[in-house]
Amino acid sequence: MGSAMMLALISSGAMAGNKVYDEASLQQAIAQANANSNITRIVFEKNAVINLTAPVIYNGVQPLTLVGRGATVDGSTAGSFVLDDDLTAITEDGTLVFNTAADITIRNLTIDNSATRGIVVNVPEDAQGDDIKVTLNRVNVLNSALYGVHVDDNTDEFDDGAAGSNIGIDLTIRNSNFVGNGTGAIDFDGIRVDERAEGDIDSFIINTHIDANGGDGIELDEAGNGDVDATMIHVTLNDNGFYNEEDLDDGFDIDEADGGDLDATLVHVVANGNLDEGLDFDEAGEGDVSLYLRDVEADNNVDEAIKADEEDQGDLRVNLKKVSVSNSGDDGIQFTELGEGKIKGKLFKVTAKNNVKYGIKAEQWIEEDEPAPVEEAGQLKVKKVTLTDNSKGDEIETNNVVIK
Repeated sequence: MGSAMMLALISSGAMAGNKVYDEASLQQAIAQANANSNITRIVFEKNAVINLTAPVIYNGVQPLTLVGRGATVDGSTAGSFVLDDDLTAITEDGTLVFNTAADITIRNLTIDNSATRGIVVNVPEDAQGDDIKVTLNRVNVLNSALYGVHVDDNTDEFDDGAAGSNIGIDLTIRNSNFVGNGTGAIDFDGIRVDERAEGDIDSFIINTHIDANGGDGIELDEAGNGDVDATMIHVTLNDNGFYNEEDLDDGFDIDEADGGDLDATLVHVVANGNLDEGLDFDEAGEGDVSLYLRDVEADNNVDEAIKADEEDQGDLRVNLKKVSVSNSGDDGIQFTELGEGKIKGKLFKVTAKNNVKYGIKAEQWIEEDEPAPVEEAGQLKVKKVTLTDNSKGDEIETNNVVIK
């Protein structure tokens, strides 16, 4: 074997095969990966418990995989944040921080009790080329004061505006738990993705619990030119959004602004007991909304169970099968198309009961509350739809939408 190949094999794992077992060895392994682009893998001792006194910061240019082997990283004394005059938290810290456009993979690792954010990926403003891939498998992020996970492609300190890199974000999560995060300041979610400027958000989440977070369970926030394409399979989004009593939050929140579509596919998803909407999808600018929901349950949410709004140019297309909503504090299901576009869709085996307002409402306007429709009506095809004990009646409430 040649010396160059031997060096590459030795360097591919941090510390030449040694395993991470405490703070010093973890910080040393990350420092070596920062300095040596041949290091692409860091392995933990099985079931190690690592208590940090400072954030772990990766600044490398190469893809990096953390193999946790059941280890726990406790971030309760690593990093801090301050509150400004309107009680917004300001920090650059996190328990694990990755400042890179390279792919990040984390497997079989728990991040617990972060004093700030659990896992942070900061995409450099000058990033070019392929989208960054963030992959989490059997990862638990529990009890973070701020975000559980934050993938940040926004140059603004407060995640405003539309300035960011020219690459997109691919987020894949499997067999994981994000619970009890966002309980130290207002508007911090279990999972948050901020994508700005050029680039899409592609999210795939399966067999995962996103529950009891102070802000949204998960928020995907895209502004600039780019789409949001989100898939969830066997996911719970329960009891989120309780921290800020003046501005409660959702189970799943997607905001897509400027040019781009919003596509969401949810299969076997439960969104119960959230303090605002259960599922909240908003698209503004040129672009369509396409929702496919199958075997979805949303009960006891304080506002709508399922809400989808499309504004400006673009259509709102929906396909709901075996969907059940109940005991919402507003409408059970609400579709709104505002601007030049139509509502189009199918509802099959949909049940809405005991909601404070309508069971299902679908409204299409060029301008809200216009005296008479000025465009062709939208259309919903319904079959086996059951509306029961909704306070404003048990017929689908519509404006310029034909029910067939």
